[in-house]
Amino acid sequence: MSYEVLEVPPPRLAAERVPELVRTHWGVTGEVRALSSERDLNYLVGEHVLKVANPAEDPALVDMEVAGMRHVAAVDPDLPIPQVVPATDGSDVVTIVDDEGRACLARLITVVPGTPLEGHVVTEDLAEQVGAATARTALALRGFFHAAGGSRALDWEVRALPAVAAAADLAPDDPLREVVRRVTAVLPALAALPSGIHHGDVTLTNLLATDGRVTGVIDFGDMHHTADVADLAVALTSVLRNTSDTQVSSQWELAGSTLRGYQRLRPLTHDEVEVLGELVLSRLALSTIISRRRAVTHPDNTAYITQYDDANARTTTELLRLSPSELAQRLHRLAGTRTATRGDTETLRSRREDAMGGTVAPLFYDHPLQIVRGEGPWLVAEDGRRYLDAYNNVAVVGHADPTVVQRVGRQLGRLNTHSRYLHPEVVELAERIVATMPPGLDTVLFTTSGTEANELAWRLATEATGGTGALIVQHSYHGTTRWMADLSSNEWPPGHRPDAVGTFRAPVDPGDLGIGSTTDQVRAAARALADGGHRPALLLADSGFTSEGVHDAPATYFQGLLAGAHSEGALYLADEVQIGYGRTGPGLWRFAQSGVVPDLVTLGKPMGAGYPVGAVVTRRDLVDRFAERYDYFSTFAATPAAAAAGNAVLDVLEDRRLPERALVTGAHLLDRLRDLAPTTDVLGDVRGMGLVAGIDVVDRPTARRLLEALVRQGALAGLTGPGGDVLKVRPPLVWDTSHADLFVDCLGRALEDLSGSSTPG
Repeated sequence: MSYEVLEVPPPRLAAERVPELVRTHWGVTGEVRALSSERDLNYLVGEHVLKVANPAEDPALVDMEVAGMRHVAAVDPDLPIPQVVPATDGSDVVTIVDDEGRACLARLITVVPGTPLEGHVVTEDLAEQVGAATARTALALRGFFHAAGGSRALDWEVRALPAVAAAADLAPDDPLREVVRRVTAVLPALAALPSGIHHGDVTLTNLLATDGRVTGVIDFGDMHHTADVADLAVALTSVLRNTSDTQVSSQWELAGSTLRGYQRLRPLTHDEVEVLGELVLSRLALSTIISRRRAVTHPDNTAYITQYDDANARTTTELLRLSPSELAQRLHRLAGTRTATRGDTETLRSRREDAMGGTVAPLFYDHPLQIVRGEGPWLVAEDGRRYLDAYNNVAVVGHADPTVVQRVGRQLGRLNTHSRYLHPEVVELAERIVATMPPGLDTVLFTTSGTEANELAWRLATEATGGTGALIVQHSYHGTTRWMADLSSNEWPPGHRPDAVGTFRAPVDPGDLGIGSTTDQVRAAARALADGGHRPALLLADSGFTSEGVHDAPATYFQGLLAGAHSEGALYLADEVQIGYGRTGPGLWRFAQSGVVPDLVTLGKPMGAGYPVGAVVTRRDLVDRFAERYDYFSTFAATPAAAAAGNAVLDVLEDRRLPERALVTGAHLLDRLRDLAPTTDVLGDVRGMGLVAGIDVVDRPTARRLLEALVRQGALAGLTGPGGDVLKVRPPLVWDTSHADLFVDCLGRALEDLSGSSTPG
């Protein structure tokens, strides 16, 4: 490496020579004033700056600087940087001879408005602007390449600290030795981080401002190839060690503001933030060491060289109070890249029980899983073991689907507020949902969950009908609020039977499946309501009857529900929260396969692939009736990010044809399960539709042991049904037949495990 430009004296050019040089080579005139510089020579000439490079400067580096500025101007023309003025012969760079007879490369660039920020009071707002300017400059250079970028060696580049410190021969008690040790430990990590050619010196000195707003980025003379986070470290160092006599914000407030500004444009990764603090220390140490050396060799320029010494010392001392891990964690908090401390599973379980209500919110499995990551049909535990997910319909398009992650993340980075402002994501989602529904279901009201959707549907129904009672399927589930819990008979404790709720049978027995028989059941439930002084307002039914054990009802059963509800003056609600979104095929909604058009449809769970969003879909006349006395608003319903999640889910379902795949995979799964069931006395009837299955198990205790055995084999399922003795298989729709085969193989081994450890019953 050569740092010759720092050792060779800068160009010498008398001010009286400048007007003639500028006029001759560029045809420009103007008042001349000298500007400060460390290794080069700069003159202000009217509205331009003459930059004369150090005689030792490599011409390739000057070419890179010119090309880089042109690239930035082309990519981001609104970014305020100087423009290169071509000479009268068309060249960007001309060779002049300084007063000592040395050949030097010279350029003329335009002046950018504003004054340097260094020395001014740095507020949090200004620090955020610095972060934004750094990111914006980095993004503008992202596609830039130049052969000289990787060969440039700079004394003050953060990776140079070990070499610069070794040459400086630091005293044994010099606190910078600790900085060198810390920085040396993290430098190897930079090789794996995003890199490119960067400005390399976006500092308060090189940022211009007017009336408190950044109006210019200047001095591309330190451009070189480095890690993106190293470029940020330079800017962050400048903010933290600012030389203002007045400090109105703490270092951490300034650091947080700088990172906010940067990440609004260019998010940081966890690994980048992990090393950022040490890179700031490196820049501080380099500045101090270089200042010491150059103050001795250039006594005529001491004021310029040592201007940061006090601020460097102050900031270095402050940061060294924290260990590397403490400094990294502080920056992770500010950057939003911090993750909660995992700890071992038992400790985490104990903490959860203490803070989250103990038995009121139970965990799955005797030995709870600490799941830390998901990918497609897989969940990964903290010990690294992968589990095939056969349970979670929320992740309908697979866990951590990149399409959903990208769309939601981008929207969260722009805006996420309530739906009383116009936003295209929200309107588009409503239109797309309506387009999937049969004629008549033309209005969407968004909620935050399936529970809230059912609550809102109840309000619409009671307003439209004047009824005060509800009709539900025996052992149904519709939500967790006070009233929805009363409409979830599957959750009723012993002896609980609300007066305003009537029940009818699920489509289990063949004799219950006809239009007439189903209508009769509904009317009988309504009569029971009347005995308690209630008239039904709403009939609610999960279209897949999943809580009842998973049952595929014929069209006649759905027709009977509609006819029975209407004959009693009630509305019919198809609850698609569990079964909807393509699980039973391309029509998306299970009720639609019956040809019946409900009065209301509720959506939830898979709608946002994990982002909380739900909806009621209904007729406009019902909504208009409700609007005569009420309006409806839910703060977090259909935020732009929630709507983005909903739109992304529909995109993935359509583009990957997951509903069509669900039919193929589901049929294969049922065939395999029906082949397995007769080989054991533990399993009974196998039922299903699309990609959901319910498998009867001999009894509840055996079902629970089977579920635990499945976990040991690497597959996750659930239990459902009135007795809790039905194995529920309801995986993400990204399953294919290989996943179905793997699940059945795991189930087979779990049955062997069960038979080897205990007898059924």
